[in-house]
Amino acid sequence: MKKIILLFSLALLASCGNQTKEGVSSSEKHELQHGHPHSHSTDEHGLAPHTENTIHQYAPTVALLNSIYEGDITPQQMVQQGNIGIGTVNHLAGELVAVDGVVYTIDAEGGIAEAPNDLESPNMTMINFQPKRTVTVENIGSYEDLTKALQKYATSINSFYAYRIKGEFGYLKMASAHKVENEDVSLFEYLDTRVMYTRENIKGTLVGLFTPDYLGNIVIPGMHFHFLSEDIKLGGHLEDIKFDKLQVEIQEINQVNLQLPETEKFRTRELKQGAAPKATAKQNGK
Repeated sequence: MKKIILLFSLALLASCGNQTKEGVSSSEKHELQHGHPHSHSTDEHGLAPHTENTIHQYAPTVALLNSIYEGDITPQQMVQQGNIGIGTVNHLAGELVAVDGVVYTIDAEGGIAEAPNDLESPNMTMINFQPKRTVTVENIGSYEDLTKALQKYATSINSFYAYRIKGEFGYLKMASAHKVENEDVSLFEYLDTRVMYTRENIKGTLVGLFTPDYLGNIVIPGMHFHFLSEDIKLGGHLEDIKFDKLQVEIQEINQVNLQLPETEKFRTRELKQGAAPKATAKQNGK
């Protein structure tokens, strides 16, 4: 199946610690000298190489803003592009979270199942997560606290940042997606109907991404996290959070690879620009 790929390269304002003075890492030099450009190679699991520093975005956010809730990317294709990820299921019938190269569905009540091979998604973000920094974050009493704490470690206000947080969380407020009854309902109207649920003292993994506002029509802007419990029984789209002290792994990312859907609705509907919603209801004034 033919895919249309657009590559957006963003210049990093901070140098990466593993680069040489010429701006090319030693591993990249090795691959170039031996005729194996890293952008075309994969490891034994079909994942992108560690030297690739790219967000793989299937379908731009603006498609959701135009009520396009159907896509054609599968879990097998997702994990070929990265080992962590966040997204949603076709017709918004559940959320998606990818952890350690496995894609899971999250139903409307937060229940977890490994994504079936024939599942398809209208919007998915995958990252080959290779963190360059680990920091300790303390005394987090809200989503806003977490956002402010993580922003302190951003070396560029215009880069993407991927995060992984493992441990025990004192409090999580989450939501998941429920199937749309009207395929033409606006995204903002749909988001107002989402049901929230909470858990206390729960262990698991949060994976997330920060996207600067100027790229909001490509990737959902702001901080965006999905959760998977340690026992793989519960998950959700993060709405609020509390914890005492946890380590956060961070990767700065300077490229986004945008894959456009081949579905009829995407190919034929004129995409009208609009303000993209942030990841949480509170950020959207709810």
